[in-house]
Amino acid sequence: MGIIRKALTLPGHCRSCPVGAATAYGDAPGIVAQIAQLRSGTRQFRARRTLYREGESVRHIYTLFDGWAIRFKMLPDGRRQILTVLLPGDAISLPSLWAERLDFSVQAVTAVSLCEFDRAAMIEFIRSRPDLEWRIGSMLVREVDLLEQRLTDLGRRTAHERVARLILRLYERLTMRNATDGLTFDFPLRQQHIGDVLGLTSVHVSRVLRQLQTARLIDRSSQKLTILNQDGLKAIAGGGDIPG
Repeated sequence: MGIIRKALTLPGHCRSCPVGAATAYGDAPGIVAQIAQLRSGTRQFRARRTLYREGESVRHIYTLFDGWAIRFKMLPDGRRQILTVLLPGDAISLPSLWAERLDFSVQAVTAVSLCEFDRAAMIEFIRSRPDLEWRIGSMLVREVDLLEQRLTDLGRRTAHERVARLILRLYERLTMRNATDGLTFDFPLRQQHIGDVLGLTSVHVSRVLRQLQTARLIDRSSQKLTILNQDGLKAIAGGGDIPG
């Protein structure tokens, strides 16, 4: 399945941001006015463009406004482990608030548009707002929890469980962003992406997706994914938090 081809939405004024509630800084009126002043610009990148390479110095902090991206680690032999699927509202490199150089890379899955902030100015601003420090700290704790769930997925869950959990978690995150149409949503991840998230081969991913479609649990067509039987998919996914 190919990458979604659609018109890229560019950031407008922060007060009308459709993904403000999902960002690290939130969408409270007072915060929005200050964030608008802090934003130093916007950027656009084509699909598959590397936005950050592991070990590079971080001068700017980016919030993903439109499109999908991934954070990943590349092994010396070329194998890749995707750590996080980034959706609109997500910070591209939130850990850069504490570290100037990061131990992962970031790549656009689709064409993306970003809001750009000077790293030093953003650090100073957040330090002046204990409520923001608490919000960001809570987000990082949640992210660690989801990564621990992912470790459980990779170590103990079956391929069907892993794929079902990834689909459900992405649906949940997109629902929070009002980016679904009922149980249908854009799904630009290729089989290789899914495999690199879940530690599976593309062939194995293809087989699992085909079986989920045959069982009428999901449908993939027109570069979208529809959950046909949410309860059935949840039954396959099992319990606990679902990382994605």
